[in-house]
Amino acid sequence: MPELMVGAYRQNARPYLYGNERERLVLALEAGQYGHGELTEAFEQAVAEYLGVPDVIAVATGTDALQIALTAAGIGPGDEVVVPSMTFCATIQAIIAAGARPRFAEVAPHTMCVTSDTIMEAVNEQTRAVMPVLYGGRAVDLSGIRGELAARSITVVEDAAQAFGSYEDEVPVGATGALTCFSFGPIKSLTCGQGGAIVPRCEDEATAARQMRLVGIAESPAKRARSTSYRVERLGIRAHMSQLNAAIGLAQLPHFDGGEARSYGSGS
Repeated sequence: MPELMVGAYRQNARPYLYGNERERLVLALEAGQYGHGELTEAFEQAVAEYLGVPDVIAVATGTDALQIALTAAGIGPGDEVVVPSMTFCATIQAIIAAGARPRFAEVAPHTMCVTSDTIMEAVNEQTRAVMPVLYGGRAVDLSGIRGELAARSITVVEDAAQAFGSYEDEVPVGATGALTCFSFGPIKSLTCGQGGAIVPRCEDEATAARQMRLVGIAESPAKRARSTSYRVERLGIRAHMSQLNAAIGLAQLPHFDGGEARSYGSGS
């Protein structure tokens, strides 16, 4: 067996660990169930309670969250999604994976985010969604155009990969009523090692997202564990959050507010 060279890759950032992640991981390993399970659902509930929303769907990555959210909202072939001209490639990949086309909107130079004006300049007859990217954790206020977007059946899907814990005015990002996607990747403010989450707007979106993350299977994982058959009701991908990743998130979340306060206080 070759010698392990952990840490040999160059790193531009490291996750902050609070010290209890190892214990949570050991418990998850000893449980012997490494796919979607009780810890995954406990993490979903904990995040929903933190945000003050009815439901959260945990997935494997933030990119998966974007693709699934778009598809759950009915976005697909022939549709265009307005997206910032400056963003990480995963935002665009998710749009294309959903079958839609990206249409770029300019960003404001002082925020690197889209504005209501630049969004509306890019909207056309094919637009079915707009995807503001909350760059650097900065909330994007689209309150002035939400009514017009809704009247034109255009869905707002927030790419909040960097914005877990941010606020729009006094409302947490994810609790504003928009279809919101988070990332819990290795260097995010809250990490699961790898992971993502979707905050749905309604039960239909939640059901679609839960089925899509588990290759379109209609039955819940708990029901499947008691059965030898299953039904596939829609096209899906393999994008569930594992119990191991959920264990890390459950270890991190109770310390999250204190960690963010420490980070701002130190100027880091």
